Amino acid sequence: MSNRIYTSILLIASFFLIMFISNVWIFSITIAAICLLSFYEWIKNNFQLTIFGFLIIANFGFWSIFYIHLSTDLNQSSYFMYALIITNTAIFDTFAFLIGSNFGKTYIAKKISPNKTLEGIIGGIFASLFFGIIVGYVFDIFFIVLIFITASIFAFFGDLLVSYFKRQSGIKDTGNVLPGHGGVLDRIDSHLLATPISILALII
Repeated sequence: MSNRIYTSILLIASFFLIMFISNVWIFSITIAAICLLSFYEWIKNNFQLTIFGFLIIANFGFWSIFYIHLSTDLNQSSYFMYALIITNTAIFDTFAFLIGSNFGKTYIAKKISPNKTLEGIIGGIFASLFFGIIVGYVFDIFFIVLIFITASIFAFFGDLLVSYFKRQSGIKDTGNVLPGHGGVLDRIDSHLLATPISILALII
């Protein structure tokens, strides 16, 4: 548990440091490295549908980098908004886990991911809703509520997708590069679908 906490603190600090620096190339290189490590774990664990894995990971990387570059060209600061997108997914993940672990009784994908419950998902969605309302009220961008709720649903399916491939390969974690958390792919699974859909909603 201590390793998990220390790693979480390091990951959070690193993420917000990159957001604070707000350098488009540092951001792009970091995202590219995350995607390469994730795809390496996909191959190393003999996950099926290698091309699909490459495309879904590359899609996450493309939209992340494209969004930052686009807003930079338009003289808009999108690092803060990107941080909100990532934070929303993390909040959904955290509350889905906490509520599911303590109150979950209705298992919805037991063969793929035994710990996922309907109660946990609903709890995570309500947490995203609450976060969206706060952000919308403070920054007067209430459309963000709908984006966050939609993203939380996609976060669930992203997590479930990677869980399916892990189940097929008979493993619990995609790696051990992050003590207490597993692999890089374990950390970004929920973001794989949630981040692109959030960015598309913001752009459109």
